[in-house]
Amino acid sequence: AAQGLNGVTVNLYSGATLVATRVTANDVNGNPGYYLFDNLTPGDYSVEFVKPAGYDFTQADQGADSNDSDANTTTGKTIITTLVSGENDLNWDAGLVLQVIPASLGDYVWVDTNNDGEQNDGAAQGLNGVTVNLYSGATLVATRVTANDVNGNPGYYLFDNLTPGDYSVEFVKPAGYDFTQADQGADSNDSDANTTTGKTIITTLVSGENDLNWDAGLVLQVIPASLGDYVWVDTNNDGLQNDGAAQGLNGVTVNLYSGNVLVDTRVTANDGMGNPGYYLFDNLTPGDYSVEFV
Repeated sequence: AAQGLNGVTVNLYSGATLVATRVTANDVNGNPGYYLFDNLTPGDYSVEFVKPAGYDFTQADQGADSNDSDANTTTGKTIITTLVSGENDLNWDAGLVLQVIPASLGDYVWVDTNNDGEQNDGAAQGLNGVTVNLYSGATLVATRVTANDVNGNPGYYLFDNLTPGDYSVEFVKPAGYDFTQADQGADSNDSDANTTTGKTIITTLVSGENDLNWDAGLVLQVIPASLGDYVWVDTNNDGLQNDGAAQGLNGVTVNLYSGNVLVDTRVTANDGMGNPGYYLFDNLTPGDYSVEFV
């Protein structure tokens, strides 16, 4: 009974003549969806149900007269019935189903230059060529690759013509990038990708919904750098390393600076092949450096 629908217009016809109109409402017991044409002259009648926006008629004549839908799925009209004197015919019903309007889901992948998880880096930071997968449960539904939108802005994707239901998005991290921190701002302006898996949470799309709030921010991976190499005795004082490997000199202090800040110190020693005079600064954060040989 809870599925009864109020507010539906119902017309009663005798032949082609409109006799009366009702609008479905609660019955005396408070149950929604009921109508009644009473005080009728016995004769031939038909009923027309006016389909409300967002609904279609369900299939007709699928069960007992008292328990099925009688409305033609196209016109909303019933067949003609003949009422005799004193008859109370309460068998003329209509079933409605919500229209299934395709839904869509998308939106944007960008390079988060300041690594704050929000889209405040400018439209030029949108990133094309990123693979985006759409899942329904564990089933891969479709795949897109980010590209320019209709205005020429990079980084966009869209899954359209979707059946309403539960979906999740997986962003495939491109080489050289990591995902930025997730859920740092408004849904329309932050990153929704899990920083490890690249996946979003599950969202439920309803009929006709266009949900453009599923984004991923990427940051360039910081891969450690290294710097070094060699101190030698220049026996012929020509500035070239043409004096032989034996001229490498161990025990020389080498300092590494970032600006005026001393970052690290090494002392020259044999390399892995036993050649003297080598040093190496590794696991360095990319940036500006200078070397001081003591």
